[in-house]
Amino acid sequence: MKATIDQDGRIALDKDIQQQLGVHPGDEVVLEPRGRELIIKAANGTTGLCYEGNVLVHRDACPPGSDALREDRDERMRQLTQGLPQ
Repeated sequence: MKATIDQDGRIALDKDIQQQLGVHPGDEVVLEPRGRELIIKAANGTTGLCYEGNVLVHRDACPPGSDALREDRDERMRQLTQGLPQ
């Protein structure tokens, strides 16, 4: 997903991302820089997926029907296998 920073330095999160994080308008989030990446986490700590070290862990809080686990697993596999012969 791509997002644009507005003139006031804000980034709007799509509804599906808000749902995956378990956040609503007005909720606080934690921004965690990792090299040239920025990790966004719900400040309440009850999100469905989070990193423990370099491992993505499911916290059993994703809404029913959410594809967050599958999508994050697929993205992690793409990152891990990037540049490897197929």
